Amino acid sequence: MATNREQMQARIVSGEFGSPADLNKVNDAWQVILEEQMIKSGQPIYHSISGLWVQNTGKVAFSGRTSEEINIPMGAKILCFKRDSDNENAPNLGLVWVEE
Repeated sequence: MATNREQMQARIVSGEFGSPADLNKVNDAWQVILEEQMIKSGQPIYHSISGLWVQNTGKVAFSGRTSEEINIPMGAKILCFKRDSDNENAPNLGLVWVEE
């Protein structure tokens, strides 16, 4: 039985994600595989909502998926994580909802 990595490599080689491969599609496929593994192991799944940038004014600017429709189930936990990145343009915070 092939490993997840071998299966993904075969999917990339077959051209499933385009030629050259669209890395966003590859990342989305990996996300599905990882979520399936987490569900099997009983681990919570963290769904990204948006990146957040804390400005000098103390206000938070939302960007990213906030323009897309997101359905968060009633009772879901919503968390905000502090992010550390060397990239100055990367968001300072990450907003996610948790599926258990």
